[in-house]
Amino acid sequence: MFHNKNVVVTGAGRGIGRALALEFAAQGAAVLVHYGSAQQQAEGVVRQIESEGGRVMLAQADLRLPGEAARLVSQAQEKLGSIDVWINNAGASANSEEVRGLSEDEMFERIMAVDVKGTWRCSRDVAPHINKGGCILTIGWDHALDGAPGLVGQLYAMSKGAIISLTRCLAQELAPRVRVNCIAPGAIENEWALGRSESFRKKVEQGIPMQRWGTPADIVAAALFLASPAASFITGQVLVVDGGDVMR
Repeated sequence: MFHNKNVVVTGAGRGIGRALALEFAAQGAAVLVHYGSAQQQAEGVVRQIESEGGRVMLAQADLRLPGEAARLVSQAQEKLGSIDVWINNAGASANSEEVRGLSEDEMFERIMAVDVKGTWRCSRDVAPHINKGGCILTIGWDHALDGAPGLVGQLYAMSKGAIISLTRCLAQELAPRVRVNCIAPGAIENEWALGRSESFRKKVEQGIPMQRWGTPADIVAAALFLASPAASFITGQVLVVDGGDVMR
């Protein structure tokens, strides 16, 4: 489906980003695998794509910092030649070992720097360079639509709510040349989720109408659709992929 297309996936070393990079490559795209600090994981993604005969490049950029998004866009142009699909997947965790010892304000700044500023800068910097008919995809969160309690919930909801708003702003600004849409995942089986207790996982399942956790493959399927010609009349939308957990 994506033969002769060039795709950039930010934060592609693990989780959803890894799954996106692998599947777009399997669909024939040349893929730029971006990482911020997860170098070993990103290199593993590159090796897997190469072993399967895919076309893949690697690039590093710390999207928390001014100028790094522009540098990443320059790397993408240099390595790919042109850009058809840009996926803003990179995000900061608020519930892992990475934030141990951080104050609430430090956690806030960390998440906003990567999720909001990183997505904003990447989108604005890459927009003029995306081929006509191409698209930008952002990653939101289903509970940005209905709220979430607690510090971590607030941080994620605020950051992903901003990304949803940015998606709609960019969709209006860049139409008709470039489409911009957001995927809002719900409970997805990532490293953090798989490390939770069985009782916690079962409780989450019971609260989801589809009675299961989502998988990275569920998000990949949505991305493949939104990036394809089948979605050529869709822009400025939020596609919620959460098994019905949030219904609007």
